Amino acid sequence: MTHVVSFINLKGGVAKTTTLVQLAETLAFIKGKRVLVLDLDPQTNATIALMGETRWEAADEAGQTVAQLFLDQIHDTHIFDVTRAIVRGVSNLNRITIPQGMELGPEVTYPRIDLLPSSIRLIEAQDRMADISTRSHYTVSPMTVIHRALEQRFSAYDYVLIDCPPNLGYITQNGLEVSDFYLVPTIPDKLSTYGIPQIVKTISGLQRARNLKIRCMGVLVTKYQTISGIHKRGLEDLPALLERAFEGSGQAPAPLFEVRMPQANATAEAMDFDRSPTNFRDKYGRGKSGSFSNLYELPMLLADEFIHRLDESGDQGEAEDQSAVIPAS
Repeated sequence: MTHVVSFINLKGGVAKTTTLVQLAETLAFIKGKRVLVLDLDPQTNATIALMGETRWEAADEAGQTVAQLFLDQIHDTHIFDVTRAIVRGVSNLNRITIPQGMELGPEVTYPRIDLLPSSIRLIEAQDRMADISTRSHYTVSPMTVIHRALEQRFSAYDYVLIDCPPNLGYITQNGLEVSDFYLVPTIPDKLSTYGIPQIVKTISGLQRARNLKIRCMGVLVTKYQTISGIHKRGLEDLPALLERAFEGSGQAPAPLFEVRMPQANATAEAMDFDRSPTNFRDKYGRGKSGSFSNLYELPMLLADEFIHRLDESGDQGEAEDQSAVIPAS
């Protein structure tokens, strides 16, 4: 079963992309899962972290990025080719030999993270998205471009992780349209959490208006500093903020992830594609973080909790479906 999760926060600099890349690499190289990263953020940070600038520039020049998918709809061109655009075998961890005995499953082949890269030209597309409806004589919605072009491809993966831009415009809505869940990474301070109620309100409205299946998976604390009084107070205030944000949404307040991702230089350095890590532990750091003796343990714990939450949501959904069945009299 494929799980599609959008990562979103209206504030930049909260480690949204860093968290997504960490999780993608852990799911692929530690858990042996098939992962697709869909980069919808014009900053292209996930793209550069996973495939490097040289490879990305070639893809962008050839029109084989997600930006071209939208621009084709806007200009009535046919440059984008999804088969060419999806880059297979990204991440500098692909230079590392897969450990013997890892159970990959019969469908999994060597490159286990694929990427649909982004482009700064998404900014141009974002400004012209409304033109899609008029140019197509209202047969194509500007919110369903990703759905129409890519959703059938998702079944080849265990997880599709979508890096959304820090706004709630049409590009972000395309990601939400195809997602089962959204996840909010945030620093526990007022500026970073300020937009959470707006995210919840907008997505709840879209869910009702367009009959979407998307739900909030949770809020993940990032760049946490145990010695920061601001972070400690922010963490204490988060449950009440989420209670208010979800009030009237028709959904239970999003839970906080138990794992907290710390502020660490090793995490930032891990996003440098040109580094040559010798293994996963080397890439994500052997330094101490709080009660953890090694930083590399944290992405693993995050992946464990991420998978557990998805499994729980599946069990809950099945129970709800069964309770909705009226027994025959």
